[in-house]
Amino acid sequence: MTYRCGRCGHVFEAKDLEIIPSIMCPNCGYRIIFKVRPAVAKRVKAV
Repeated sequence: MTYRCGRCGHVFEAKDLEIIPSIMCPNCGYRIIFKVRPAVAKRVKAV
């Protein structure tokens, strides 16, 4: 799982969040992070 900081734009992995006791950017300490979505859209067959 990949995350991106809302302030500095630093991209990091979920394993980096396990080191820090609270959820924040390991680079700048900002507490708002976004989950990066994959570039390929998921296709679901319609019924």
